[in-house]
Amino acid sequence: MSTPPPTSTQLNSSPLLAWMQLVRLPTVFTALADILLGTQLVVPAEATTSPRALGLLLVASAGLYLAGMVFNDVFDRHRDAVERPGRPLPSGRITLSSAVTLGTVLMIGGVVAAATADGSSSRAGLLVALGLAVCVLAYDGLLKTTPLGPVAMGACRSLNVLLGATIGGSLEALAHGPPLHVAAGLGIYITGVTWFARNEAGSSTRGQLTAAVLLINIGLATLIPFCRNEPDRPATGRLHFCPATDGPDRGVDQPETDRRHSGSTTRTCAIRSWILLLSLIMIDATLPWPPPDAQHPPC
Repeated sequence: MSTPPPTSTQLNSSPLLAWMQLVRLPTVFTALADILLGTQLVVPAEATTSPRALGLLLVASAGLYLAGMVFNDVFDRHRDAVERPGRPLPSGRITLSSAVTLGTVLMIGGVVAAATADGSSSRAGLLVALGLAVCVLAYDGLLKTTPLGPVAMGACRSLNVLLGATIGGSLEALAHGPPLHVAAGLGIYITGVTWFARNEAGSSTRGQLTAAVLLINIGLATLIPFCRNEPDRPATGRLHFCPATDGPDRGVDQPETDRRHSGSTTRTCAIRSWILLLSLIMIDATLPWPPPDAQHPPC
């Protein structure tokens, strides 16, 4: 007789699956895309990126990002016990002490990797990684439910892009030209996405969702000068962000009868929030080519 396929209960009891759910593994690739973007903003096109430095920065970003996911669940464990009892911590599949240990190891490892990416020590990498770690903990433990929560999340994304730009080894290089501009634009975008995503476990007014969508589009607009401009395509065809921004707009303009189905609306809003977040990989991929005037900054 053939072995029957595992049931959903058996799958949910898998220790490996529990850890993957705790760190929200699929979204870590958005953080890695930020690092690749940051490096391309400071490394000349004809230069070769150090595989060791790039690898350590990717490890640093992944460690800090996954640590943030772990501490997010640590700080939210009491609320999750009511709203998301199936999460690894409230369901008991992972103990609190194990989660804290994992988050601490990931965060320390991320900072150390960033500090050693450029030879034996990297002052720029260390400072940016420490700032990112502070922002992560501040968001998870203090600011998440406050009006500053989305801003803190946007700051985390901006610092992650700047972490990739530390491959140049200079703090001064981060404060001028493309790195700071692009990091700020992506930070604004993620601020809007986070604001929009607050409807995942609750409800938002039409005005709040409209403001979030406006902020998302402002963030995208600031990135237009840095998008790829291929010679055989018109300049107006460089951006293809309509799938990301059309979703929230349709959510805001839902008919009154649709909004009565709160459960369906919540799921739809959550799915769109994940699409907006995962689309960041594609946005990052369009940005490593600054405009001609940005390639030769004034003396």
